[in-house]
Amino acid sequence: MEALKSKVFEMHKNVIEHNNLKFYVIENESTLKIEHLIDYNAIILEAIDHDFTRTILKKFRAHSNPNFYLKPIFLLNSKIQNDPFIEQLHDGILLSADQIPEKSNEVHDIESRVTHLDNEPGSTFEIQLFKKILNYLYTRESRNIKPYTYVHSSIGYTYPIVSVNFELFEEYRVLEILSWAEAENLIWPDFIDRAYFCNNCKAGHLSYREVCPTCDSANMKSQDLVHHFPCGYIGPISDFKNNIDSTLNCPKCSKNLRHIGVDYDKPSLINHCQNCNEVFQDYLVKAKCVHCDQDGDVQYLLSKDINSYKLTKKGRYAATSGIMGKMTEQEDEIFGSVNSKTFFTMMYYESERMKHNNAFRANIAALQLENIFDLTRKLGKSREKAFYTELVHIIRENIRSTDFINISNPSMIFICMIDTELTTSNYYVGKICEKLKELVVNNFNGFELITEFRVESLRKDISFEKQMKELSKYLIESHD
Repeated sequence: MEALKSKVFEMHKNVIEHNNLKFYVIENESTLKIEHLIDYNAIILEAIDHDFTRTILKKFRAHSNPNFYLKPIFLLNSKIQNDPFIEQLHDGILLSADQIPEKSNEVHDIESRVTHLDNEPGSTFEIQLFKKILNYLYTRESRNIKPYTYVHSSIGYTYPIVSVNFELFEEYRVLEILSWAEAENLIWPDFIDRAYFCNNCKAGHLSYREVCPTCDSANMKSQDLVHHFPCGYIGPISDFKNNIDSTLNCPKCSKNLRHIGVDYDKPSLINHCQNCNEVFQDYLVKAKCVHCDQDGDVQYLLSKDINSYKLTKKGRYAATSGIMGKMTEQEDEIFGSVNSKTFFTMMYYESERMKHNNAFRANIAALQLENIFDLTRKLGKSREKAFYTELVHIIRENIRSTDFINISNPSMIFICMIDTELTTSNYYVGKICEKLKELVVNNFNGFELITEFRVESLRKDISFEKQMKELSKYLIESHD
């Protein structure tokens, strides 16, 4: 606490006041409950002990009340820790009391951004949790969610700002939440690694072993398989060894093997099981889960991409305007469009049709309503459905009856246009955008709808799901 001694600031009962702010100092190993600190503007945490520091940070960031999980926390007497939970969940290091004015400005900035946040409660667990994450990122002016290798995590990776809301053994649920957020177009992934998990408990701590295909024993010995060119004999290298010297002798023709590549080669390995005496070339690879003790073939493990994520425009917007989930409930109700499951099925058959006949063609159009959330927030839920019904009606008037529409999320619309030239499809989608803008400006007090679109021929070299994803990413990021 010596670092906080100052001629300018006084600390009274662990409280430092400056610029109308109150900093509470939590001393190392303090037994104070954080619920008593709700009225303080910021926390100074004495970070001498690693476990204590980590515990306090988790208590604040895992709290459901924004007055706690958004509270600025500065570390005092902190040493560099190889712990992502500590390094990623604080707001800065405090070296002396002279930094209090600087930290006060940072606290004021965070509190100002907190006032911008949307406070509507989420309708689902996923929305509530991810809104909390977005709130934290927004108030810290951050746009990235990154994974860190972490030995204490059940999957070997952790995303601190997400993972802090779960127990360590629940880390796989973090991946599920991030997958949900990606599907909702709140974040975009950048591939980092691919990890494998137990198909029983979804843990990632696995012991990989080479085992006998007959008895599953890992008690094996391997040796080179030798092929003697002159006589054609093939056998384990032990057949060629003698007890006198290191010379190799062929057991079939008794000739010495002098030069590898000339007299003989070693085409592969051969394995001998010490448990059941089986001899074989190809062993099995099994993965034993250290959490639940299940032992299974690696082909049955669950695989999952480990990605780094950055917020989309929709994600950044959601912190201040709330999360609007996919319109899955409305898709079936809006006449003229199909839901995502039906759209994917129809796209699959369309791509198969093109593979079997080069004369067939189809185009996929992605139409982004960039500022639609500004409008729907004003409309409210009751009028929102009527708006999308009229929107689909306008689209249908400008496409063929055989074409089909999917509202992927409130801001992204996909149209599959069958047997139409690419230039013609571009023309009609452009025309659709103009009519949608006209609809909005004439009916919603001059509101100017911002639209972007891209039309591509349905590709045969990649899946249509990947092509749709690339189209969405192009529209969202190219105008970011």
